[in-house]
Amino acid sequence: MKIIYQTERLIVRQWQMNDYHDYFEFVSNPAVSKYLTFQPYKTYKQAKERIANMIAVYQKEPVKADFAILLKTENKVIGSIAINSFKPSASGVVRIGYMLNPKYQGKGYMTEAVVGLFKYIKKNNIAKRIEATHDVENVKSGNVMKRAGMTFEGIERKAGQNNLHSRYDVALYSILFEEIKD
Repeated sequence: MKIIYQTERLIVRQWQMNDYHDYFEFVSNPAVSKYLTFQPYKTYKQAKERIANMIAVYQKEPVKADFAILLKTENKVIGSIAINSFKPSASGVVRIGYMLNPKYQGKGYMTEAVVGLFKYIKKNNIAKRIEATHDVENVKSGNVMKRAGMTFEGIERKAGQNNLHSRYDVALYSILFEEIKD
């Protein structure tokens, strides 16, 4: 297991197979997948298969990867944060995404993890621009982006599709390399 970065309360690290129980706890929750492309997981087998896939990516795609967010005080995985796309040809543009167990929402953990990811990206000179998007109805996700220091750039009309196969308007945010505080 490789630690990617740490914050005051969190460890962001590569996934391990024994994380499946904590992972399943939030990906099986319909509130988590409501605005995403996957249906809530129904079995631990699905969680194990997804973690195995994420682990396999670490060897192939060192930049584009999904990481576990571990709460230090509980030694528990409470969420996931990812670099979902990487465009090196566009002067290094990445798009990030995240999920958090609803039991841990409203405590600033995700904002802390996102700011930590910005610092990790800057320190390792991975990208000059970081983007994030959310369904316009997912206000909580947009609030994380704002609190993390991202700038709202606009709405992409009907640019997203959720797990119900519904198209939705997407809010686009970004932060630039030089805007990330050390």
